[in-house]
Amino acid sequence: MRFENAMQQLHSKLNEENATSDYCTWFMRVMAAAQMKSNPDRYLPYVMAENYYDIPTFCSKEVEPMGKECGMVQVSALAECMGVRVKIEYMDGRMTGGGGGGGEGRKVATHVFGEGDNGNDDITAANTNVDRTTITLLYRPGHYDILY
Repeated sequence: MRFENAMQQLHSKLNEENATSDYCTWFMRVMAAAQMKSNPDRYLPYVMAENYYDIPTFCSKEVEPMGKECGMVQVSALAECMGVRVKIEYMDGRMTGGGGGGGEGRKVATHVFGEGDNGNDDITAANTNVDRTTITLLYRPGHYDILY
């Protein structure tokens, strides 16, 4: 019973607007920016597509300020920094698979962040006995919801 009460209190604290949750959000923004700044060559091609020509400027205008929406490059940087896998299920009409006209075999498009460049999990590649935590998000146009 004590654990359930502690979890309820934590959940309540992390969902208070203009309170603890803002500090957690700010911390994650700083972590994502630090990840991007520590490996600028990895992220520069993605921010150039958004008309930014260097990582520090992108971070100061799009990552670090509160109230800015999180895009795919920020999700990727945060996933890599925190050592987790983030799986996003897209509910924006994108579908994958199936070649027939009836939609058989088609499914909602999914993208996974936090894997190594070679398609292997960075942690698993170093130690095959370690599983990476996966966080699944639902993307509705303009908004992410955490699923599990």
